[in-house]
Amino acid sequence: MPVKVVEAIGDRDGIPGDTTGNEILVRTFKTRSYPFTEFLRCKDRRMAQAAVSYGTRIAACSRFGYSQKQRWEGAKHIEYIGPDRLEQAEAGDFDCSSFVIECYRLAGAPLQMTGYTGSIRKLLLATGLFEDTTQDNPLAGDVWNAPGKHALMIASGGAEPDPAPAPLPAEDVVYVKGDNVRVRSGPSTDYPTIMIAHKGQTYPFIKADETTGWYWIETKLGTASITNKARYTEMRKQ
Repeated sequence: MPVKVVEAIGDRDGIPGDTTGNEILVRTFKTRSYPFTEFLRCKDRRMAQAAVSYGTRIAACSRFGYSQKQRWEGAKHIEYIGPDRLEQAEAGDFDCSSFVIECYRLAGAPLQMTGYTGSIRKLLLATGLFEDTTQDNPLAGDVWNAPGKHALMIASGGAEPDPAPAPLPAEDVVYVKGDNVRVRSGPSTDYPTIMIAHKGQTYPFIKADETTGWYWIETKLGTASITNKARYTEMRKQ
């Protein structure tokens, strides 16, 4: 099965957005394209799949193109309008490394808007969510990096490992009382938003954070946190 990658590959610094149709795209991997020497894998497979989903959505949207001078503008516009509406964001650009980093930021990884091909391996490993791997049996979400040259993300490749057993149903759930409540990758407002919860929704409760009291919950994007303030959420029996 051919390996598919999603990547930002343009080389222009002009009008924001994809004006050529191939500045950010999904394509079959070209074996001799770059001297890749660093291979990173996200251990959270749901996060990896979410990162690929965001990457393919960005690639399919003509509002986003390539620019090294404006390499974080695309990320800023997406996070301003919210990932659920990224196709409506103001036109903006990425370069190869900012594109990969933003895909994982949107998926919930605790990364900042910083980094380039010379530092992306260090930044990903520092989250505790990634590990070094090889180019054998590439999986969706793997990050391949040629320091100083290019970074890309695997869109589809080898066979996924068997999924972990499903967790037992939780006795308690977190009920959302407010509307448009931010669900974050960690238990405080210091962590990035990964999705929005709406009034009436419930999420399986895992535990309360020992420091902030925020609720750890199970979501479609994996384990995440939501505020414990009474006007926004409350604990209920399932």
